[in-house]
Amino acid sequence: MLQSLLINGTINSSIYALIALGFSLTFGVAGIVNLYHGAYYMVAAYLTFVFSSLGIPLWISAIASLALVMVLGAVMMKYPLLYLKKKGESIYLLIFTLGGAYFTQYLLKMIFGARFYSIPPFIDNSITIGSEIVPGSRVFAFAASLLTIILVMLFINKTSIGKKITATSQDVYAAELVGINTNLIFVVTSAISALLAGVAGVVISPYLSISPTMWLPTLIKAFAIVIFGGLGSLSGSIIAAFIMGYLETLIALTWTSSMTEVAFLAVVFIFLIFKPSGLMGKKTI
Repeated sequence: MLQSLLINGTINSSIYALIALGFSLTFGVAGIVNLYHGAYYMVAAYLTFVFSSLGIPLWISAIASLALVMVLGAVMMKYPLLYLKKKGESIYLLIFTLGGAYFTQYLLKMIFGARFYSIPPFIDNSITIGSEIVPGSRVFAFAASLLTIILVMLFINKTSIGKKITATSQDVYAAELVGINTNLIFVVTSAISALLAGVAGVVISPYLSISPTMWLPTLIKAFAIVIFGGLGSLSGSIIAAFIMGYLETLIALTWTSSMTEVAFLAVVFIFLIFKPSGLMGKKTI
């Protein structure tokens, strides 16, 4: 059981880290709790399914889907979210983003029905780790998630745009005073956040079902992780994702998988009551 816990927990944690990182990034930089985040995950999965069903090679389908999801993330931030942000009422943002996610769910259900879909695996071959046989699709999901996280962190820490993102997250007004176009930074950040969620949606599609309701459990888990790690803290989100990933796997192995989402919600309630600042304790990227 320990071996299964370590392998499956690590794979699940890497995907959760990917999703939570994007959620936390949007809040840390733009100060927006984007409840549409789970919809990026869902839209990327559906787009990849559609493109691959048309006979387009799977890799090209995935890249095209991620590019479109990045555009969706940028457009969402540039127009409705920034407009509502200027209104100064966070409740407007919460209502709009949650309503938008439900609208996307019903739209996809109208187009595709309530059926479950999947895409072919990116890697067919399984690998054996000790006594555990790990499907190639799950190995690919882990590798792609880890690589994406590393590349995004390098982008933020090493590039000029990344440093502007960091500066904006620390103080929007000071960033504007030194000539940073903060609205553009918000748009870029939103595109990156959508990309992170989109990658997660694409890599899980070969072994988890694509459905119109897949965004909500993902959003709940991402929200739980960022609350646990500390809203706006990227490092906190990654640490919390691995803790929750292992906890979820342990519950599934020793009890029942139906209780895993309850565990995520329990973490949210506990931290909101006793330590609302989360593990890392402050808004920082």
